[in-house]
Amino acid sequence: MKTVIVSLLIILMTSTGLIAEDTPDILDSILSEVGFTRADLGYRPTGYWNRFPLDVPYRLTSFDALFSEPLKLYDYARVMANTVEFYLSPGYADSAHDGLYKLTYNLGVDKKLGGFRSYSANLLPPPETSEPLVTAIDNLFNLAGRSTEFYTFGNKAEWPDYKQQVRDQVSQLPDTVELALARLLVNLTEAIKWRNLAFRNCDPEDIQAAFQIRDLADTQADGMVYYPELDDLAATIDWPSLHYAALKTAAAAEQAEAELARYIDRIPDDFELMIGSPFGSVVMFSPVYDGRFVCDYDNTLLVIDFGRDCDYTGTPGATASPANPVSVLIDLGGDDIYGKKEHHNKPSAGVGIMGIGLLLDRSGDDQYFGSTLAQGAGLVGVGILLDREGNDKYKADLSAQGAGYFGIGLCFDGEGDDDYYLYGDGQGMGGIGGGVGICASFGGNDKYTAEPFSENYNRGDYHSENKINGNNAQGAGFGRRGDGSDGHAWAGGLGAIIDINGDDHYYSGNWTLGLGYWFATGIAVDINGNDIYESCYFTQGSGAHYCNGILLDENGDDRHELFETAGAGLGFGWDYTNAFLINKNGNDTYRAKMISMGLAQIRSNAFLIDIGGADNYYLGKGTPGLGEATFRADFLKPSKLTPYYTYAKSFGGFIDIGGTDRYFEFDKDSETLHPQATNNRLWLQPSRSDSTFGADNYGVGIDTERGTVPEFFRWER
Repeated sequence: MKTVIVSLLIILMTSTGLIAEDTPDILDSILSEVGFTRADLGYRPTGYWNRFPLDVPYRLTSFDALFSEPLKLYDYARVMANTVEFYLSPGYADSAHDGLYKLTYNLGVDKKLGGFRSYSANLLPPPETSEPLVTAIDNLFNLAGRSTEFYTFGNKAEWPDYKQQVRDQVSQLPDTVELALARLLVNLTEAIKWRNLAFRNCDPEDIQAAFQIRDLADTQADGMVYYPELDDLAATIDWPSLHYAALKTAAAAEQAEAELARYIDRIPDDFELMIGSPFGSVVMFSPVYDGRFVCDYDNTLLVIDFGRDCDYTGTPGATASPANPVSVLIDLGGDDIYGKKEHHNKPSAGVGIMGIGLLLDRSGDDQYFGSTLAQGAGLVGVGILLDREGNDKYKADLSAQGAGYFGIGLCFDGEGDDDYYLYGDGQGMGGIGGGVGICASFGGNDKYTAEPFSENYNRGDYHSENKINGNNAQGAGFGRRGDGSDGHAWAGGLGAIIDINGDDHYYSGNWTLGLGYWFATGIAVDINGNDIYESCYFTQGSGAHYCNGILLDENGDDRHELFETAGAGLGFGWDYTNAFLINKNGNDTYRAKMISMGLAQIRSNAFLIDIGGADNYYLGKGTPGLGEATFRADFLKPSKLTPYYTYAKSFGGFIDIGGTDRYFEFDKDSETLHPQATNNRLWLQPSRSDSTFGADNYGVGIDTERGTVPEFFRWER
């Protein structure tokens, strides 16, 4: 009866204007309905929580705070989107040349490790000599403890004469281009110095062993393979030095891009330059070429293309070995192909393995092909891909398009209608060791696909009878759950997919789209456009086992649809998970067969919150959801061995504010109005009369014409 009275009171106050001066806080309303406040959300485990996995290493600095204050997930996700909206904007690049540096700092370094404040990368000027490029090359050799001049039998050897080779090759270049190239090489030399400092205490055998690892996407979630070298490296690496090297590399590459782009028409036709160095080759070529140019290089420090249509193979823009600690590719134009269309490509296109790999493509309709570790991936390193404009296609197998393991992987695309495809572990995946993986796009109608069906590529997940793949993609944070194997439980990191403008389509299987798993955070944010989200299970603001997951869509008429098993999503939490699906503005549709839409299970906090628009909800007949918390007996009576389930609280929340909304339940034969959820009503699940009501475990749903959730409008006041 109290539920009905509260519901009628909300409608009455709304219709009579009694709360016109003070918009009601609807989140406060549903929490207070069961005696909760915001402080009851989240988790603060302590040492007496027997059997709770307290000592999981590599948690990011943000994790424990978000785990205990889950409403801050909105701020955290929105600030990341603000960063993309500001620094990836073409308008910003027109007026400033530090956007990539700012993106690398704000979305990568700052999320992985504090200490920097993004004031400057402290780039060095070019050498103040009459031959700046010769001096810059000389500095590279000196850093490696090698000389560019040789003496024998009391005389200087006539060959090899590295300095003269450089003089001969650059004699056709304008002085301004030589100066820009020299400045870039001086700063890449600095980056190498700092990268080498980062690994100074690491065992070379550990570095070499870790460099060969390629199966992390397949072996880590359930702790099947333990790599001790990764633990050893994490214990000895100097992270600030590694990140300083990455910031210098990003800043220097973007500065060079801006400078060199002004002189494309002054580069002689058919010009090609190749200079060897101890850290990889330096390659540069002019825009004019008859046909497509094949650029097949391994072990490159720097490649600069002034605008040819290139077919890149090998490892340009990716660290090829421990002796190739930094690799940069700057492409200033042309319709390029990166990698071979068939499988078994080497790491390429912005991959940092034990170092820094960066690819910056200024323009053109480009195609990216990769196998494992590609297109913005970091393994105990930093990998960065930035494609500024063009209608681009990205295709890879695993660990790509923004994937980080013990490191940072960043995949940025400016404008254009782009297509992304992979099998798993990418499109914004923060993996083991507090990895950070970000996939971000500023504009265009984009399609993101993480292959759903195991018949096409087998990553079959038992939650969907192995028909649907476990993708670990599209804004997924994934740790190593070693509690069931060897005990080496490693926290995951931060995975985020962020899209600012365009009508976008997200298509995936399981474990995707703002998904957390094992001490990790997954974030999916789309700001503008009419978007389609199609996925299967553990998806769309979801998570399992001590984690945070959020999907935030700010504008547009959107469709959130689950297929096949079609559950555990749309704001679903399992086992100490904070899960949110937040959709603001637009007429939206939600569909799931089972356990979805603001459903909390095993002491989770799970919410589906839609603010604005006339919305439609379809949930399978007889399944929990729409603001519900599932009861377990050990919530009320503590287990004699594992009592911590009685120490925590759980809440399943459903909020729809505004619009004339419709609620349906369905099975394979029929579709009828939902028996409980309806427009302008408040409901409790379990109800007050249910024997399971209580035990700090509550589910509340509300549909109301007017109100707000203040935390979600901080930038709109």
